[in-house]
Amino acid sequence: MKVYEIVEATQGILVSGNKDDEINFFSQDSRQMKNGGMYIPLKGERFDGHNFIESAFQTGAQAIISEKDVKYEDKIVIKVKDTYQALKDMASYLRNHRPVKVVGVTGSVGKTSTRDMVYSVVKQKYKTLKTEGNYNNEIGLPLTILRYHDEEILVLEMGMNHLQEMSRLSMIARPDIACITNVGTAHIGELGSRENILKAKLEITDGMKEGSTLIINQDNDMLQTVELPHLNVVRVGKGKEASIQASHIVLEETKSSFEVEYQGKKEIIEVPVQGEHNISNALIAIAVGIALNISLEDIKKGIQEFKLTKNRMDILEKNHKTVIDGTYNASVDSMKSSIDVLANYKKRKVAILADMLELGDYSQQLHEEVGSYVASKGIDILVCVGKEAKYIYQKARESMKDVYYFESNQEVIDRLDELLKEDDVILVKGSHSMNLKEVVEKI
Repeated sequence: MKVYEIVEATQGILVSGNKDDEINFFSQDSRQMKNGGMYIPLKGERFDGHNFIESAFQTGAQAIISEKDVKYEDKIVIKVKDTYQALKDMASYLRNHRPVKVVGVTGSVGKTSTRDMVYSVVKQKYKTLKTEGNYNNEIGLPLTILRYHDEEILVLEMGMNHLQEMSRLSMIARPDIACITNVGTAHIGELGSRENILKAKLEITDGMKEGSTLIINQDNDMLQTVELPHLNVVRVGKGKEASIQASHIVLEETKSSFEVEYQGKKEIIEVPVQGEHNISNALIAIAVGIALNISLEDIKKGIQEFKLTKNRMDILEKNHKTVIDGTYNASVDSMKSSIDVLANYKKRKVAILADMLELGDYSQQLHEEVGSYVASKGIDILVCVGKEAKYIYQKARESMKDVYYFESNQEVIDRLDELLKEDDVILVKGSHSMNLKEVVEKI
């Protein structure tokens, strides 16, 4: 991005430096700076990035935007009113002034795995950039767009906690194609109802032009209700209402497959990860591929080559045991999907489940729902840990024999030798801040 473009985008003042210089790297972290990059000092609750300007220059920055008056005559300095707004304005400008298409991906669960699967398909034909890690919010999404060099497609994960947040992301990203994986109960404590979650997810369409493509999972009860005549709505799923439909589904311990029919042609699609939820993700990736004129052969190849982002349902083989590591996050939907994966194994099955957070007034009801679900799936041993997980324990105990409750991870760790056997398959899942990673490490 040229310096004069940054000035135009931010309505800033070029204090020093050459307006024709090119900036190829942007970061809000002074420690990650690269030579010739631009440092973007943001103000947080506990720190002010302006205090690290000197440090950013020492680690290679050549340019900064700043709300404060600073003098570095041998550097590019652009004075702006608000660096946070300037970050978004730069990303928006770049999006609108480059020949690139955007695929936006959102949903209560499955955003990251769907994003990765879509990327694996799209890169078969196009030079593609995708969101890395959890850079899916009002800081991460603009920084992802600013990584653009000469790609043809951007695959952007888009997350939100509150109403209007997704709308702001959509106005920056302006998706040509948007995908909604599902509407569940994640953030229901903040949003108050599933109806509001649907409303918040549909804000992904706010920045889309008329006739753009919205891909939705028709198997989700809330998404079935969506009618948006100004968009090309593509419905995927297992039911007859879906225009891209999965049939003859085969679920195995480490992979799955299904048949898809499109324009009279049938193909067997192999998905190299387990779980029925990944079939829904694959259908979305197929729909994106079709919308971008990618051949069914290349779509199939892209799904076969798909690799799940690290820390999302890692399968670990340790000490003669199989551990399904779901400690990154947890909601009712992701709990159920993970329990489904566990249930598909032939060996002795153990679930270690902790609290799901941010559920507000719905917490007891939704933890009990997980308790009923795990009891219905033929799991051999259930271990619950945490204040809210007590509701999982109480509900499961009504119809399940081997159920245990502990207040802390340490209590679980102290009993692992007694509870686990060789060749067990163990699901460990809870919200990230429950720190179940320490249980995984002990196993």
